[in-house]
Amino acid sequence: MESCTAESVRIIGCSFIGFTVLNYVVCRSTSAITHFYKNLDERRRAIWNNTFVSYIHSWICSIITPLCFYYFQNAWSDMINTDVFLVKAQIALSIGFFFADMFDFYRKNIFMDSSGIWFHHVVVCSTFVGSVISCKYSPYLAANLLAEISNVFLHQRKLYLTAYRTKSTPFYYYNSILLFITFIFTRIFTHGYILVRVWNEYLIFGHISYWRTAFIGMITTNILNLKLFSQLWDADWSKLNKMRNDWKINENNENNVNNVNYNKKVKKRIR
Repeated sequence: MESCTAESVRIIGCSFIGFTVLNYVVCRSTSAITHFYKNLDERRRAIWNNTFVSYIHSWICSIITPLCFYYFQNAWSDMINTDVFLVKAQIALSIGFFFADMFDFYRKNIFMDSSGIWFHHVVVCSTFVGSVISCKYSPYLAANLLAEISNVFLHQRKLYLTAYRTKSTPFYYYNSILLFITFIFTRIFTHGYILVRVWNEYLIFGHISYWRTAFIGMITTNILNLKLFSQLWDADWSKLNKMRNDWKINENNENNVNNVNYNKKVKKRIR
């Protein structure tokens, strides 16, 4: 086993254990400090815990990935042979996360019928593990992880809806706008660019099986992005104006109720 592969395997193992333990800690701590959690059934609690752990992973990648390409600019110019420990460590960390995520699906019987999520995880793990074995292509995969910037807002959306079950708030409105902006730049543009780049670098990719895996993986990723975009458009983005009006109306109604209650208290004091 090559030294870079051995290093990555150790990080994968630590990452798997770390995210599994984090899931347990989130389950215990959330039940103790939040009142909405007690109103959720067992399945919805498991989904909330799983989403929160994914949210933490998204934040980690949202910080590390831009730093990788900022400090190691050769990783962007040569995505095949560039050897940067931070980039490889991030890939290994994410492999451990995705394995822990699938383990949580199986253990708690959640998302077992969601073929899209499983297909995404299998494709990601296949391409990421291929990079670990070959000790190459890690910048390609790190660039794909720029999508985790968008996932920060995607996971915030799911956590908020699970906890409060309403879209008529300023937080949800502005989160939807940020999700739309980051989705366009980090998923549509970035993944589209990587697909074209994989196609153009066919002759220098090395082994044909690696190129096919990368190309099919990027086609799959872009198709899943378009599917998710369509779902979010129908659910949120096409209704942003209505969403904004709803929370404005709710805000005005709350102010009116507060004013009425205040006036009643003043009248009682005068009497």
